[in-house]
Amino acid sequence: MILRIIQKAMKMDVKITIFIGLLAFIIISTRIIQMIEPETFPNYFEALWWVMTTVTTVGYGDVSPVTWGGKLFAMAIVYIIGIGLMGVAVGYIVDVYVEFKKKKESGKLTFKGNNHHVIINYSRRSKETLKELLAMHNEKDIVLIDEGLEKNPFDNDRVHFISGDPADIQTLSRANFLDAESVMIFASDTVNHSSLADGQTLLIATAIEDYAKKSQKPVYTIAEINDEIHISSFLHCGIDEFVTPNHTSARLIAKSGSYKGVSEVFRQLASSNYGEDIFTITPHRNWHTYQDAFNDLYEKGATLLSVDNKLNVSAKSDEALSPKSKLLIVCQENTYRKIQEYVAK
Repeated sequence: MILRIIQKAMKMDVKITIFIGLLAFIIISTRIIQMIEPETFPNYFEALWWVMTTVTTVGYGDVSPVTWGGKLFAMAIVYIIGIGLMGVAVGYIVDVYVEFKKKKESGKLTFKGNNHHVIINYSRRSKETLKELLAMHNEKDIVLIDEGLEKNPFDNDRVHFISGDPADIQTLSRANFLDAESVMIFASDTVNHSSLADGQTLLIATAIEDYAKKSQKPVYTIAEINDEIHISSFLHCGIDEFVTPNHTSARLIAKSGSYKGVSEVFRQLASSNYGEDIFTITPHRNWHTYQDAFNDLYEKGATLLSVDNKLNVSAKSDEALSPKSKLLIVCQENTYRKIQEYVAK
């Protein structure tokens, strides 16, 4: 019987064997010391308390063996075997934690959350985007995918790092991108030519959209494109939004040269550090026209910027507003929360 148990234990994983052995030792030792000294340990819990405080080297001293038999059992068995087993078990626990932390930092683990943001490729612009997302959302997680980094560049519990080829569906799946709120693809800083960088972005975008279609789970994808002439190529793969930083920056500088202060307005709109921020809402059931929405939002402390990504709100003031329209507003966060509650009524 005992030989059979030993043979089975030898076939098991060493760590599992140690923990099972420790548990068995505690249970058996508790019963033995209770049998040796029933007056000192009148119930099983008192005996268990002494065994646990002894093997963990806490040793409160509130209860201890008083007979020769009890003391010999404590010295020969509990002190040597029990403390030894506990030390090995604690060592394994520490090793598991260190290994887990190492894998997490090096991007080897799989992210299992949802409603998060996925950022692909770590660059100067994606770094700023990541910081802005952390400032905008206090609880939302962010998953960074990059194949060039050795470890997570952000010391933040909400930033999860995945190491691997972002065009590989296995890597994307480890980021749980199908359950993400959005996937943002940034042009790599390590690619010198804009056409090559956009080609890499297109490859990643195509992999994401193809797998999303096969899974029948739409993914909201935003791509950074270096050259606007490549946008037509991206339209075929189903990208939701495009950002062209080079052209946008050039046009913004041109506007600032003609209309002083324009860049400051755009800078404040693009950041959440100035009190006012941009939010998206759906129309209230009482807003029948563009004018209704504009006036009601104005009274509540918000400015209507656009409807369905179009800025000509004033030109369409008398036109009917679709209940499915997407309204872009500027206001403080507490005002946005109140408007959200109002719209939901």
